[in-house]
Amino acid sequence: MAHQTQHAAVAQHGLTPRQYIMLGVALTVITVIELAASYIPALTPVLVPILLALTAIKFAAVVGYFMHLRFEDGLLAKVFTSSLILAILILVALAALFWGDYAPGVRAARGDAPASAPAAPKAH
Repeated sequence: MAHQTQHAAVAQHGLTPRQYIMLGVALTVITVIELAASYIPALTPVLVPILLALTAIKFAAVVGYFMHLRFEDGLLAKVFTSSLILAILILVALAALFWGDYAPGVRAARGDAPASAPAAPKAH
């Protein structure tokens, strides 16, 4: 009787091998979409939000199924979800903070000289 109870608990918390393969294929397809999106020049203005959304989907799938979070208590799901949101907010804040240092055209719009340009000599 105890063996049947343990076996039922294990079966409830796992996926079948076919489901794991399908999940792996889905994660591979999402990765290919991310790679393809990075090579499409028309997506440059919205590339970061697209990649963040696809990464969040992959994160949720990996944490939910491979780490079995989907089958655990709701508190763990809240901890992982809040951690993901916090990580995305930190990433967006850092990107906004340093965007002008790396984005072409931002310095020119502000009137700043490029970092690699030599300083003009001062007239006496």
